[in-house]
This record gives sequence, C-alpha cells and structure tokens, in this order.
Amino acid sequence: MKYMIKHVPIPIAGLVLGLTALGNLLQEYSDMMRTFCGLVAGGLGILLLLKFVIYPFHIKEEYENPIIASVSATIFMSVMQLMTYIFPYVGKIAYVIWLAAVCSHLILMVWYTKKFLLRFSLEEIFPTCFITYVGIIVGSVTSATFQQERLGEMLFWLGFTFYIFIFGLITYRYMKVEVPESAKPLFCIYTAPMSLSLAGYLTASSHISFAFTLALEIMAQLLYIVVLTQLPKLVKLSFYPSFAAFSFPFVITAFALKKWVGYLSSMGIEVSPVIYLVLAIETIIAVVMVSFALIHFLSHLYRHMRLGISAERTQFAAEK
Repeated sequence: MKYMIKHVPIPIAGLVLGLTALGNLLQEYSDMMRTFCGLVAGGLGILLLLKFVIYPFHIKEEYENPIIASVSATIFMSVMQLMTYIFPYVGKIAYVIWLAAVCSHLILMVWYTKKFLLRFSLEEIFPTCFITYVGIIVGSVTSATFQQERLGEMLFWLGFTFYIFIFGLITYRYMKVEVPESAKPLFCIYTAPMSLSLAGYLTASSHISFAFTLALEIMAQLLYIVVLTQLPKLVKLSFYPSFAAFSFPFVITAFALKKWVGYLSSMGIEVSPVIYLVLAIETIIAVVMVSFALIHFLSHLYRHMRLGISAERTQFAAEK
C-alpha cells in the first residue's frame, strides 16, 4: 500500500477537481451522481494527502518541477469545491477550510512567481500556469455557498487580470518551443480559464454585463473547439500524470455554458434549442473525459499496488 501511495502523482489533484466539478454539473440530473463524484474525489484526495504525510521529502523534490509546482494549485481548488459538498452538514467548519484554501492558493501564487517566473525561462512556461494564476477564480465560483460573493468578485478580477497577461505568454511558448510528449495533454487546459472566468463572473459579480458575458462565452467556445481539434491525437498518448488535464477543463466549459444559459433565462432572453443541444453534447463529453482520466489513473495506481505487493512477497521470501 505504501508503495502505491508513494507513486500517487500530485497531478491527480486535477482529477479530484474535475470529479468535484462534474458532480456539481450533474447535480441537476442526479443527486446520486453528485454524491458518487464527491466520494471518489474524496478517496483520491485522501491518497494524495497520505503521500504528503508519509513522503514529505519526495514531495519536496517533485516541487522543483515547474509543472508539478503549478498544477498543485488544483489541490486548493479541489478543497474549495469539496467544501461546497459538506457545507450543509458542517457549516462553519467548511467555511473556515474554504477560506484557508483560498488563502493557500494566493500564497502559492506568490511562491510560484518568486521561484519560477522571476528566473524566467520560456521552457518552464506551460498551460499549468493558468491553474496557478487563474484557478483562484474557483473561489468566485464557490463563493455563493458561503455568502462571500464580494470576496468572490475580487478573486474573479484578480484571476481574470492575470489571465489577460499570461495567455499571450503561454501561446508564445507553444509557437516557439517544442512541448515534450509527457506535457502534451496539458494543451487541454486552454479551454478552462475563459469558461472558469465566465462561471466566476456570473456567480459573484454584483453588476453583470450581458455584452461581457457574451464575449466571454464566445471566446470560451472558440478555445473549446481548438482543444477538440487536438483531442483525438492527445488521447492516443501513453499514460502520463498530465492526463488529469482531460477532466476539469471539459467540465468547466459545460458548467459555464450551463450558468450562462441560466443567466439568459433569468433575463427573459429566449435561448435557442441549438444552445441546449450544445450544452447536452458538452456535458456528455465532460462525463466521457473525466471517466477516461479516472480509468487511467486507477489503472496506474492498481499497477503500482501490484508491484508493491510483489516486492513485499519477494522480500519476505528472501528473508525466510
């Protein structure tokens, strides 16, 4: 078991985030599905927590990798999402943990900037930077649960401002520097920040601009289409921890569209049946992609559990 825990990849936090977000997306259709997603996400999160407790020095080494360091923001994003699951049962405790996750994410942003961005190297820039700097908007998306929309609105503008600046930088990196195969699935993250921004804005903003939401949704769908064009060749790659990028980006795209449709309806604007069809298709894709990533991560963990059992048996036989 310890051998398997040692090989739990930190990016699995991205899958935890995708599962919790998927549960919120599907809640309208089935509370049971939301509960299932939350339980699976919680189980994977516990495995990652055990790795931090049992192998702290190994974790420290992994944080020298800019991809691991930046993607670890999904840990705090996942905690923010999970707290919305348990808030009805534990109330203030969930709020305190949510607030701690928000603060921890902000601290990570400062630490990552000092450790990696200030020693700037184009080779160390990946779409995971979106997670570090724009991911804080998950605080906006979840803020309504804790009646902290004002804080959520501030977090939205902070994350969206960073997004404006780093979008060009990350795109320039893709144009100039070859991406290693292990990092290629990270391209899927491109579809997440604009949709996350829209979801956060619709949740926490005190004065919503229809024109602004329309611009965000159009850009979100365009980026989604770009990612879809690359998806067929990305899913054919051998498994890497970066497969976590196949989860949350697709969920948040569908979730943002769903919130936008709800906003239009509340404004008395008639929504075209085509948009409802697109939403249904994006929801199905989100379910498929999260399932795809989950199966691969579970296979990875099972393989290392078997290797650990085999190693223990071999050692036991040698000692006899």
